[in-house]
Amino acid sequence: MELTEKELETKTYRYFIIYLLKELPVGAAFSPSDLHITILPWFALETDEKAFTDWFYKHFDSFNAFKATVGEPKMYGPKHDVPVNIVEPKAKFMGLHKLALSWFGAIGARWAERDPYVGNDYVPHIAQRRGFVLTEGDTMHISHIVLVKAKRREDHIRYVAAKAQLNEK
Repeated sequence: MELTEKELETKTYRYFIIYLLKELPVGAAFSPSDLHITILPWFALETDEKAFTDWFYKHFDSFNAFKATVGEPKMYGPKHDVPVNIVEPKAKFMGLHKLALSWFGAIGARWAERDPYVGNDYVPHIAQRRGFVLTEGDTMHISHIVLVKAKRREDHIRYVAAKAQLNEK
């Protein structure tokens, strides 16, 4: 089966799904240092991007918005050298994570990193960044989810490919 031009275009990008603390519109560029909570780690699409963004909006627009709290600090990463704060409620973030995972194999996506922390290994957290201070007990209103895309050949620029507004009850 021959791929369309649009399908070939997705091969030059990788994607991930996050809650981005900064409110940005679709198409906006941002840097890797912008604070976010990962919902689904980096992956590659083997399908038309529009098919995925249609799925993204259909499912995430119906998820309910919620309040989150910055929790205890921990050290993450393979060398345990990345300072983060756990974010609660884990069950709400796990719901978003499982929703994202539910389409993963069916749509022809594959992981773009060697050891993605998914399923039971997924722990919602936010990395601490110099100049951006989050304190244990701070609250955030989780009102949107962002599909991010970036060039596979890292240029350190991320783009908001889609932004779902969570349902405000």
